[in-house]
Amino acid sequence: MKGLVLLFKFMTRLPFPWEPKFDSESLGKSMKWFPVVGMILGLINYGIYTLLSGIIPSPVIMAIILVTMDVIMTGGLHLDGLADTFDGIFSYRSKQKMLEIMKDSRLGTNGGLVLVLYFIFKIALLVELSNDFGISQGAIMALIPVISRLNSVGNCTFAPYARGTGMGKTFVDHTKMPDFIISIVISVIYLYFLGIYFGMGLLPIMILPITIILGVYFAKLMTRKIGGITGDTLGAVLELTGVLGLFLIYIGCSLYMI
Repeated sequence: MKGLVLLFKFMTRLPFPWEPKFDSESLGKSMKWFPVVGMILGLINYGIYTLLSGIIPSPVIMAIILVTMDVIMTGGLHLDGLADTFDGIFSYRSKQKMLEIMKDSRLGTNGGLVLVLYFIFKIALLVELSNDFGISQGAIMALIPVISRLNSVGNCTFAPYARGTGMGKTFVDHTKMPDFIISIVISVIYLYFLGIYFGMGLLPIMILPITIILGVYFAKLMTRKIGGITGDTLGAVLELTGVLGLFLIYIGCSLYMI
């Protein structure tokens, strides 16, 4: 329980009445519960959608609000990792130089570009899923945070840590295959019940193998590029998986409609 609370405190900006004493080992071992954090964020997203759907008919404005609230709840933590990762990897420098660039707090051109594309694709996919297939944006935003966070657990399982020290190292050191399996089981159960409830059937579960395979590929790519993963790349794979999940759901709906 302590580890899960620490994970909430570390990975979100949600208020929590209990302030546990920091323990890096407890935090590291809690990574298997990361999809649970996604569940809470997802259900909050759905709650926001439910409250506003009656007064905001525009799917574009609703999508912008939901995406904005998602950023607020995490403090942009993972988006910062996405931008830093693209700044480093696409600098085409040595491994050490890439790591230095990723640690730099300044935003570079590649980081700025990926953030712009990220928001364009995420908002556009939410709008089109609503317009083309009548799928509730609240339903989608209840599912995606779980799908995306599962890949962060997978990356901690399948790749070493690229630096000698760092907060991400505690997650990598304490996350093993049994932990990843626990995360998968938690995610599948959640996605199954919500998929049925929202009228999407097994589609959310069906896309998981694709997202997991590409997530593992991302971990191996980072290992080849910079010697492993970092806290930044964990944020990057989370956000990239979120957009990928939206795209796969869109493709799945298109095939189903055909």
